[in-house]
Amino acid sequence: MGAGRPTKVDSETLYTFAHQFYWDFRRIAEGMPRWRINRLKQKQLEAELDRKTDAQLKEETRQHREEIIGNEIRAGVLAQAQRETRLREIEDAEIPVTRDWLRRCIAEEAREELRFPGEPEVINSLLDPKTTPERVRDICKEAFMSRTVEIEPGGFQDVEQFPAWPMLPGSTLPGYLSEFAEQYVDALRDPRFPRCDVSARPSTRYKQFWFLSRALAGALFGVKARTAINLVGSLRPEEVFVQSRRATPTRQRTRRRYKLRNPN
Repeated sequence: MGAGRPTKVDSETLYTFAHQFYWDFRRIAEGMPRWRINRLKQKQLEAELDRKTDAQLKEETRQHREEIIGNEIRAGVLAQAQRETRLREIEDAEIPVTRDWLRRCIAEEAREELRFPGEPEVINSLLDPKTTPERVRDICKEAFMSRTVEIEPGGFQDVEQFPAWPMLPGSTLPGYLSEFAEQYVDALRDPRFPRCDVSARPSTRYKQFWFLSRALAGALFGVKARTAINLVGSLRPEEVFVQSRRATPTRQRTRRRYKLRNPN
């Protein structure tokens, strides 16, 4: 959909897209964590689990079974005389389930966080007032890379659209930046674009991201940048959250004062 064409779009929809773009800009600038499975640790833990006999697993999970049986006896659904029989039933049924559950726990325990640094050069290039639509498109070509990933044990596949920048998989920001590069550059050169010294006022960078995010969201729906910016509003996503948190106690106090004045 070309920018500038009259269309009907509500402010909530514009805000949703602007919100996504804004956080992608921030991730590219600041970096983000990613998770991966430590295969060596996973294999070691699974090997330890495989070495355990059913009797060992029964002993390790005995307390859990005792709690189940105790609850059943207190609830009156199990007689004390049936305690040992019921215990063996649970033991026999639980072993395969316990092994499967422990393997899922191992997969979770083997996850480790990697911190991917930001890409300040990318941000500086995208925010360069002399940049051109062609330059924006060239920059966005570097946003994704091909990578071989394991989709199942022993099964690998080449993934073409793996983020090279610190973004969430499936991010639409590079694609829309390329598609609406002309509108993006127009917003970058808009007289209202925040131009204070970022080193002196770091919050200016966030204002720049929010300005461009709203303009880009408007371009998706054929809405002029100025209109989209006005419809979405000036409060950045994190400011909206802080404001809503501050407003809650005020509403509660107002409600309490009303009840005191109007007890009936």
